Amino acid sequence: MVSSKPSADKQPLHIVISEQLKAQIEAGQYAPGERLPSEFDLGEVFGVSRTTIRRAIANLIQQGLVTPQQGKGIFVNDRHKISFSMANPLMPFDLALKQQGYTSHVHSLRFQLTKAPCEVVQKLQLPSQDSQVYWQEKIIYADASPIALDITYFPEVIGCSLADQLQQGFTYSTLETNGINLNAAEVRLEGIPATYELSEYLAIPLGMPLLVFNYLVYWGKRSPAACGKTLSRSDWTCYTSQIEIEGRIR
Repeated sequence: MVSSKPSADKQPLHIVISEQLKAQIEAGQYAPGERLPSEFDLGEVFGVSRTTIRRAIANLIQQGLVTPQQGKGIFVNDRHKISFSMANPLMPFDLALKQQGYTSHVHSLRFQLTKAPCEVVQKLQLPSQDSQVYWQEKIIYADASPIALDITYFPEVIGCSLADQLQQGFTYSTLETNGINLNAAEVRLEGIPATYELSEYLAIPLGMPLLVFNYLVYWGKRSPAACGKTLSRSDWTCYTSQIEIEGRIR
């Protein structure tokens, strides 16, 4: 049973329950392919209404942990984390998803011309502090689950000429398709807790760890094509790298 009183971080009751169920799934209490108890039974276990249980289950579905089957119940998914290579930072995000068996799409939240922040002026090698850039924010989906928020800045000439395509597709793939062949990158990986806004966008609890992949990509003769960051859910994604040192046995 869970307490009906607000938790210390004031999370809604259905989030508290979904997090407990998630922990049980990850601990192996419910194996891949196994059916969860019914809404009635879960309501009895947690001491809450079926409406609260439905909302908790809906959160698990959004996270890709379980799948409803009509007339049969809710079943635990067999899911591995989506892996992205730090050694190949120019691989298109959508191609990496496709290679690992996921369908993907984006939902553009914002695409607008704006004054470039100071850091962006430097990264994109813009002529002055008053330069403008196109600023885009989009949610990335794997199957039906939101797994990342991508925030990107484009030089004005690129953003203007590719506006429609950038709002419908993935950044690297769109650039490459239009002859902007990326050939170099500067990247950095860090972590942050999810803010309220990010928790709403990605259907995750407030404070959940996110992986932040910062990037600056180039084309041609070291010309910046875009800079930004991809904030991805740590329960869905990981970044890997394989390093070999010639002549050394480990």
